[in-house]
Amino acid sequence: MPSKVIFLDRDGTLNVDHGYVNERDMWEWVPGSIDACKQLQDAGFTLAVVTNQSGIAHGMYTEKNMHELHAYMEEELALHGVHLAMVAFCPHSRSKGECDCRKPHIGMAKQIEAKIGPINYAASWMIGDKEADLLFGKNAGTKTALIRSKYWEEGKLTEKPDMVVDSLKEAAEKIVG
Repeated sequence: MPSKVIFLDRDGTLNVDHGYVNERDMWEWVPGSIDACKQLQDAGFTLAVVTNQSGIAHGMYTEKNMHELHAYMEEELALHGVHLAMVAFCPHSRSKGECDCRKPHIGMAKQIEAKIGPINYAASWMIGDKEADLLFGKNAGTKTALIRSKYWEEGKLTEKPDMVVDSLKEAAEKIVG
């Protein structure tokens, strides 16, 4: 049976976006984000992170740094009984257009599907704080929850999200409730 997946953006959704977060000292959980992940998982969703990491292409940090940070993130989630099926990432620059993995392209969704098996995209959600997250969800055929942030204005979006929320916690409550 195809999985219902919650595709989660990382910076600004799970952790506070301090700009190119790449080490533990920079990591700060968004309040309620761990509980929200647990709530979604307990409701039968498979959780996966999809994150653009252009800081790698720009030489700001290494892929090794990113993997170490993701291991820390997964360890912290595991302490609360939360399991991520996969953390997919795009290491490419936003300017080169050289890949199919950088959101809003859906290459990361295909990587996750290759790992976990068929995905029921119509029953899945993309939750993030940027228009690229919204468009990733639309392109993949998921429902979308867009977290209010400094990166977009509601009247200027090219697509309409299924819901606009203030946090991952609020999105989880609305999706599950």
